[in-house]
Amino acid sequence: MKTALIDVGNTRVKWAQLDSSGHLTSTGAELHLGELNAVTGVLSAALADCARVFVSSVGGGDWRAELSAAFGSATRLEFVAVQAEAYGLRCGYREPARLGVDRWVAMIAAYHSVGGAVCVIDAGTTVTFDSVDAGGRHHGGLIFAGPRLMAGALDRGTRQIGTTRIAEYRPQGLDLLGHDTDQAVGQASMLGLSAGLDAAVTAVAEALGRVPLVLLTGGDAHLLAPWLETDVQTRADLVLEGLAYIANQSD
Repeated sequence: MKTALIDVGNTRVKWAQLDSSGHLTSTGAELHLGELNAVTGVLSAALADCARVFVSSVGGGDWRAELSAAFGSATRLEFVAVQAEAYGLRCGYREPARLGVDRWVAMIAAYHSVGGAVCVIDAGTTVTFDSVDAGGRHHGGLIFAGPRLMAGALDRGTRQIGTTRIAEYRPQGLDLLGHDTDQAVGQASMLGLSAGLDAAVTAVAEALGRVPLVLLTGGDAHLLAPWLETDVQTRADLVLEGLAYIANQSD
C-alpha cells in the first residue's frame, strides 16, 4: 500500500511519496495562491496510485473538501491535527488547536531527527520560531511577519514607499544601509527579522544552558540563512519529514 504526504502552506503545496524504507521520494511543489482546483488536479495525478495520504494543511476546510473530491473514496486521507501530547512531544500552547499544524509536524521531525533540544525556524509567508527541549517539551514559539509582509505593510501604510524587492544577500559594513528606498526597506526587513530570531535562539540557549541545534525550513529559507548570525542547518522538507514520521508510526 503506497503512502503519500501533502504539506499545504499559505502559498505553496508540497508533496512526496514514501518508499519501502520509509524515506521521501517523488517530491514535488506547486504555488497555489488560493487556486485550489488546478493544484488538486496536479496532486491527484502525481499521487494517483497511493492508498493513504497524510496531510498537513493550514489552508482551512476547503482543502479537505477539495482533496477528498480529487482523490475519491478509494484513497484514505488523514489530516494531521495538533494534540496536547503525541509522538514524544508536549505542546506548549494553552490551546493546542491554535498552534499551526505545520509547526507541530515540523517539530516532530526536528525532535526525532536531532534526538534532543532543537529550535525550528520556518520561513514562509510568515516566519515562525519554536523551541523544544531534550525531554520533548515545546516551550512555545514566535510568529514574525515575513519580509514581504513587512515591506507590504510599509507600502500600504505610508506614502511613496512602493513595492520592495527582498534583499537576496546580506551586505557587509556600511553597505548594510540602503542607498535608495527600495534597499532601505528590503534590507531593514531582513535585518529586523534575523535579529529577532538570533535573539530568540540566545534566550533559549541561556534558559537551557546550552545552544540547541537550529533547523531552518520553508520556501524563503535560502533568503533568510545568510542574514542569521546563528548557525543553522537547512532542511527543505521538514514538514514532509514530520508527516513521514507520523505515517511510519501509523503502520
